[in-house]
Amino acid sequence: MKQKKIVLLTGCTLLLLLVIIACAAAPVAPPPAQQSPQQVAAATQVPAQQPVVEPPKPAPKPKDIYEMEISPLTPADCARCHPGVFNEIKAEGGKHKFDCQKCHTKFHQYNPIKQNWNEIMPQCKTCHGLIHGEKFAACATCHSNPHAPKTQMTMSAEMSKVCGDCHTKVGQEIKTNVSKHTNVACSSCHHDKHGYIPSCMECHKPHTSTLTVKECLACHPAHSPLKISYPISTANDICGSCHGVVYGKLKANASKHSTLTCASCHTKHRFIPKCEDCHSKPHGEALLKKFPNCADCHVGAHDLPSKSISK
Repeated sequence: MKQKKIVLLTGCTLLLLLVIIACAAAPVAPPPAQQSPQQVAAATQVPAQQPVVEPPKPAPKPKDIYEMEISPLTPADCARCHPGVFNEIKAEGGKHKFDCQKCHTKFHQYNPIKQNWNEIMPQCKTCHGLIHGEKFAACATCHSNPHAPKTQMTMSAEMSKVCGDCHTKVGQEIKTNVSKHTNVACSSCHHDKHGYIPSCMECHKPHTSTLTVKECLACHPAHSPLKISYPISTANDICGSCHGVVYGKLKANASKHSTLTCASCHTKHRFIPKCEDCHSKPHGEALLKKFPNCADCHVGAHDLPSKSISK
């Protein structure tokens, strides 16, 4: 009995020793650090309540196509199937840039068996009437593409018959100022397409190699080419291209006349000035009475006798 008590006491002693050793080996936690008021407030703050997200509602079941309300067609809808026509109108339609259905009140109704093309296609006269009169009622002969009504007009002899209906001022000008242009059809010059402005050099040889169309038209209006006018600064070689003989004399002459432009004296085409217009009465009455014609002594205005001077 005494031996059992010794064993039990020894076991308890060993167990207590093991507990003391384990406690001595465990790390000692440091004292808590002092917190700032902001940290204390943040620690005690109640987190904000998150919004409740409702699950998405299921998409409504699509209606049957024949239960839907269909909106009228727009030009954009037409363009999806007719992009070529749409782009033509966009670029060259002019005043025809409006809702397609203003002209096409009937569409997608062509029937090759009925051959009803003329019935469903819009008629120009519905809006424009017979703008050129009964004499030229076939609009499409000139305006071949209604989606580009002006820019794609092909010129022809037939169109020349009615140019004056729109271009009344030009038509009257060319009839009043008779020239070779009066007898030429409009389409002979304004060929290729409506609105084409030709170069004078397509038919006429220029007066000088450097002459421009703008300079041509400054003297010769295209529809009244013999109604010639020109500024006083017009170069003498332009006049000399037609009046070569007198231009050659003037160019070789050493008088003061050779320093002037032709237009200084010939202020209008074909106008022949009198010497007195510039020189008044350079001699006494007796000499002028004996020699009333200046050219009797001075030969000619373009070849005046003069002292030989270097120019």
